[in-house]
Amino acid sequence: MESLLYNKYESCSGLLEFSEEVLSFLNNIKHDIGSKVLLVGKVGELGKRIRAFGVQVTILEHNNREEICFSHVMNENCTVVSGQLEHMPFNDNYFDKIIVLDYLNHTANCNKSVGEINRVLKNNGEVIVEDLNLKDIKVKLKYFKHRICGDNIHYNYPIEVQDIFKKFNFEGKLKEIENKRYIYIGKKK
Repeated sequence: MESLLYNKYESCSGLLEFSEEVLSFLNNIKHDIGSKVLLVGKVGELGKRIRAFGVQVTILEHNNREEICFSHVMNENCTVVSGQLEHMPFNDNYFDKIIVLDYLNHTANCNKSVGEINRVLKNNGEVIVEDLNLKDIKVKLKYFKHRICGDNIHYNYPIEVQDIFKKFNFEGKLKEIENKRYIYIGKKK
């Protein structure tokens, strides 16, 4: 299952099969020239595409050298930094926007990850999270498989993710897409 936010920027993505309501929700993504954007997760060529809007793009890649090389090749003129969402190597209040694609559910501690997002995001900054929805049976089975294989991850239901962000003083909207995925857009107060 590919990220809808990533596919929004792909010309041949087939996103037209989704409703106008979903497209309207995705169109909330706006970029100001010169703003600093952090991308985390399965970003594909998204960095290069939003870099074209005149923003400074930083990509946080987990400590896998192959992924870092892929991000460099696919996202020229973007900065790629090795690290984890739970321990980000950035200064406080550094980014204007953080986009997390298919990654929040792959962290061991969502509260700690959201705390780090809160730390590095500027006041009135925007966070956009898209991930798998635990309401889908296939997603539950995938989560169970990860747990059996010893992965230290914890999936959350969309409403739990929204509540965690609320705990860190974010105000946001949640959109569930056919119980398979969700998108959360929040603003740091």
